[in-house]
Amino acid sequence: MSLKKPAYDFLNELMQKWQQLQLVPNVFAYKLEVTQSKYLPGKYKFYSEFNPKRSALRRPPQTILSLDPQFDEEKFNFKKVAAAEILMKLKFEEDTEISFIINNSPVTKYNTLICPNVRRGLPQRITLDALRFCVDFLLSLEGNRQFRIGYNSPGALASVNHLHLHLMCIEKELYIDHAKLQHLSDPDIYRLDPSMPTEAICFMIDTHDSKTKIELKLNELYKFLIWLCDNNIPYNVFMTPVLPEKHAVQQKLKVFVYARAQHCIVKQLNNINLGFCELSGFVPVGANDLYNNLTELDIITKITNETGQVFNKIYKYFKHNKLS
Repeated sequence: MSLKKPAYDFLNELMQKWQQLQLVPNVFAYKLEVTQSKYLPGKYKFYSEFNPKRSALRRPPQTILSLDPQFDEEKFNFKKVAAAEILMKLKFEEDTEISFIINNSPVTKYNTLICPNVRRGLPQRITLDALRFCVDFLLSLEGNRQFRIGYNSPGALASVNHLHLHLMCIEKELYIDHAKLQHLSDPDIYRLDPSMPTEAICFMIDTHDSKTKIELKLNELYKFLIWLCDNNIPYNVFMTPVLPEKHAVQQKLKVFVYARAQHCIVKQLNNINLGFCELSGFVPVGANDLYNNLTELDIITKITNETGQVFNKIYKYFKHNKLS
């Protein structure tokens, strides 16, 4: 797997176009203005930003009940966005075209939707090609930790039933960047250590891996995500570069998977909704009172309540599916 041009080349172009479009009326739902930000008091470094316009002005989210949804041409999808919202298109491998489309209601600077093969009308169910592109892209940005990629499945805060992932620029260090890991299975599969207040599975990939090993890891990741779908378990994915060790030359990538004990159907936009951002320790807030009163314990308690005992089943999955 490989990009047809260096990642930095098209990333710089994407950032320039995104910034220019923020100045053009009626392209974004609003101009991104984060008016306040803070780390919540506590030991785990949950970070929160006050972004009031998103709650008031974003596109209404869709309700997607199935983890194997059917694409619906009649509902809003990314075939229907205005031409001005498409930042660029990129050829990846032989039969994959990646469209970079602005998130009309941005959460962070440069918040862009990564949409594979838009014209095919793929539903919001992850594909192996989408995982390949995102991993290749982030591994290519050696030395750049600001860009992360996230995915919300149906039932786990997905807003549009058309395959997309979020490219985010998050400059702050997050809870998940420092969370202690415990080895779970080969090849390089971990869980959050039991001493951590939340749970997740982590797949570790780095540039020292051979192409064969990266493909093996991607296939194991994809197989696990399909297993979650087949077992009606909603999930979120967060891909984040690893804090570099001193004098390290390779780029490492952590791919976190958060599983949910129940479907999240209705989004209350003035409350905390748990998507890949919040589960990773980045908590955008749209209501002033909520922002002022939010605590680390509030977030951890909500995460614990929404994951429940589902990870007991997941740990058994890895125990019974160890590679020989």
